[in-house]
Amino acid sequence: MFTVNEIQGFVNQGIQSLIESYEHSRLYVPVEYALSSGGKRLRPVLCLMTYNVFSDNLPSAVLYPALGLEVYHNFTLVHDDVMDNSAMRRNRITVHKKWDLNTAILSGDALCMLAYKYISRCNPDTLASVLKAFHQAAEDVCEGQQLDMEYESQTYITEEEYVDMISKKTGALLACSFQLGGLCARVPEKTVDNLYKAGILLGIAFQIQDDYLDVYGDPNVFGKSTGTDIANNKKTWLLTYAMHHASGKDLSELTRLLGNMEDQERINGILEIYNKLGMKQAAEERVSRYMEDALEILDTVNPHKGRTEVLKEYIQSLVNRKR
Repeated sequence: MFTVNEIQGFVNQGIQSLIESYEHSRLYVPVEYALSSGGKRLRPVLCLMTYNVFSDNLPSAVLYPALGLEVYHNFTLVHDDVMDNSAMRRNRITVHKKWDLNTAILSGDALCMLAYKYISRCNPDTLASVLKAFHQAAEDVCEGQQLDMEYESQTYITEEEYVDMISKKTGALLACSFQLGGLCARVPEKTVDNLYKAGILLGIAFQIQDDYLDVYGDPNVFGKSTGTDIANNKKTWLLTYAMHHASGKDLSELTRLLGNMEDQERINGILEIYNKLGMKQAAEERVSRYMEDALEILDTVNPHKGRTEVLKEYIQSLVNRKR
């Protein structure tokens, strides 16, 4: 089996080769900018590590789809930054701020097409199932983003609504990463289903951690400004928890601040209420719970003892991430 560092090396090398092969395009510069900004490369790494659970080799028929997942993820980031009017991404100016809105939209579209090009370079006998899984994930991501925008105008959503939203917006593509690893390895359908479930749970944990870092992370490490979710009235897990647990004056003040986007002390006021409610510990505990559920499912996907250990250790390391 390959180590995490080896798999990350394959992914980084693959992304660099992909970038170089795109030099002919008029959109090369912004596309290269989006793809070369680093990041965790989480989705292709998970795809390849999942495949490696079932096979000691990593052929191009799984490497290409894994790279396609990373390209598609970056497409969603470019367009998300446009919709959120974000100025920074991974400690760099966002595409639409560095160039302009139209360039960001077009380069995002180009990334989407590149993703399909690479996703489809799997073995012909797995193409139909791979594309079906990817199509569903792509559709879910769009629906999740639409829910995210719709919820911005609502004062309150339930935790169930939040989980449904992030299961689509974040969980779907992570789950697809596990799925594609299993599909390319030609594992049984039940195993693919379990891989999908583990990916959804990981996605929920990952997004709650992202919500947490937006409030409590170090901007120099996190890669973007903190407090943007509060400023944009995003319905994060932290906010759903606060609305459910706050009472009396705290609840009245939280509701007032949510409805007053012009209040200069809005972010600090909401953060103060979060701290009163013990938000840091509550979020950390919820992340751990979803992670544990995901790891428990992964224990069932391969009967050979030890094959999932590297994958599980990598997932556990994500709990302690700072960015």
